[in-house]
Amino acid sequence: MIKIAGGIYRSRIIKTPDTLTIPTKSMVREAVANALAQDFPQAQVLDLFAGSGALALEALSRGAAMSYFVDSSPAAYKVIQENIQTLKAKGMAFCEDYQLALSHFEKEKKVFDIVFLDPPYAMKEVYPNVPKYLLEHGLLSSKGIVVLEFEGEVEAPVSLFSFAKRYHYGKSDVLILRR
Repeated sequence: MIKIAGGIYRSRIIKTPDTLTIPTKSMVREAVANALAQDFPQAQVLDLFAGSGALALEALSRGAAMSYFVDSSPAAYKVIQENIQTLKAKGMAFCEDYQLALSHFEKEKKVFDIVFLDPPYAMKEVYPNVPKYLLEHGLLSSKGIVVLEFEGEVEAPVSLFSFAKRYHYGKSDVLILRR
């Protein structure tokens, strides 16, 4: 179990899946939330490899209008639904592969302001491909932000964004890309 770091759900405990999911460390979540504080109000948020949903729940706690949670693990999906219900948060959870979810969002003409990408670290192809897909298929708003969490080095399409800032926290790195 972990706690929401700030906002209206501050200090509320949320569940984590009993699977191989590794939740984002609270120090990293709080630092990312602080870096995006001005961007959260009324934002449409996508947490594409949601795990417990902590990143998108943190966004909702700090003023995001709606969060969409995607995870292919049924155990994670169940925990996310429980966390949404417990907090009475504005969120929708989906239990499906990230590529299928992106395709569905594209068909529904969803546009996101903030997208969190924290896939299993072995899925290195996500880091260059998903931000590119978001841009090419109109899923990222004109002032959209993509937040990548990773360990080591990854290839990311930094040149497609007007601003990029990298943060280092222990073994984890966070790259914030802004349109």
